[in-house]
Amino acid sequence: MPALERTTLSRKRLAELLAEARARTVLLVSPLSDESMTLQPDPEVHSVLQELEQIISFEQESLKPGLTSTPNVASYDEWFDVMLEIREQSLERLDSVDDHTSLPSLENRCRMVLEYEYRREEAILEILQLQPDYRAPRRTALPRGRRLADPGMMTRFPGGVIPVGADAESQLSTDDQPTRYVEMAPFWIDVMPVTNGDFVTFMAAGGYVSANLWSAEGWEWVRANHVQTPRHWFWDEGAWWTRWMDRSTLLDLTCPVACVSLYEADAFARFVRKRLPTEHEWEVAASWDPEAQERRRYPWGSMPPSPNVANLDQLAFATAEVGAFPGNVSPIGCYGMIGDLWEWTSSELGGTSVLRGGSWATRQAAARVTARKTALPSARHVFSGFRCAHDA
Repeated sequence: MPALERTTLSRKRLAELLAEARARTVLLVSPLSDESMTLQPDPEVHSVLQELEQIISFEQESLKPGLTSTPNVASYDEWFDVMLEIREQSLERLDSVDDHTSLPSLENRCRMVLEYEYRREEAILEILQLQPDYRAPRRTALPRGRRLADPGMMTRFPGGVIPVGADAESQLSTDDQPTRYVEMAPFWIDVMPVTNGDFVTFMAAGGYVSANLWSAEGWEWVRANHVQTPRHWFWDEGAWWTRWMDRSTLLDLTCPVACVSLYEADAFARFVRKRLPTEHEWEVAASWDPEAQERRRYPWGSMPPSPNVANLDQLAFATAEVGAFPGNVSPIGCYGMIGDLWEWTSSELGGTSVLRGGSWATRQAAARVTARKTALPSARHVFSGFRCAHDA
């Protein structure tokens, strides 16, 4: 799937991309029962049906402005009928464009519709991860990992005045920040994301019962919610297990630790005498080449994501072992900064915390180093992990 560059796509290609996105949405939700469709398994998430309503509402508002709001739907079948009607109107709108002066504006709206649906698909998967009876339509087998660096190894970013944020051609979401230059002090950042094995060490050392490792808010959260492990971990027959959708497996110590809150990430960082990176530190570590003095669109270069370079696009329904995609390395040597899991940063936005990167549930065309996601610091439904940093 190509990156969604502005004013480069024909009407036919836009229609194909819209169809592909909708087909993926239908693939993800079609196995669900009526009960699962309307279930809200956690206060921090919607139901799947509410997410589906938002998809068609956004499309209608973006591609056919001026129409009345989309009616609420009570079932998947109702949604499907309304969806087909709205999509037919959208395609008629595309076909009605008869000159090149109108196409760029319409193309931009199509790009926004695609980005919105990609993000709602990921939100749907976050909901479905909370429903252990969901039968995931797996299509992708993940490669085995390999040892690329020792645990906890760090690399140094030299600092400087560095561009961050998305340029006008790449801003697909209101969450993206516009390009600007920021002055960065030198810092160190982990080469690898924190793994399950790293986190087991934290737990074995009493991480969840040591108040000195937690912020005041984090410690209150741990005690109030009786948190003892990352979400979806469980102990059985003398070993740790974890679950992705409908599949439970022995905990793979080489996979990145997943579905942890900002509080847990911060406590681990304190445990190893580090801290979480700011989102600007994360972005420059993922994209800036200090030797060439230029910024990359992706950590590995300018080539759009593919199944050979990163664990994206949903259909693996799990994280890969660290090192499974050895080409997924940034200019300063950080592995896996796009794919597998979003990564917590210490930056805040409107009372929420900022995550960067993208997860296995992120569509390839929505992955970029400038992409941002926000969540409450207590959130554990997000496909989130982290890496640590410290001052130079």
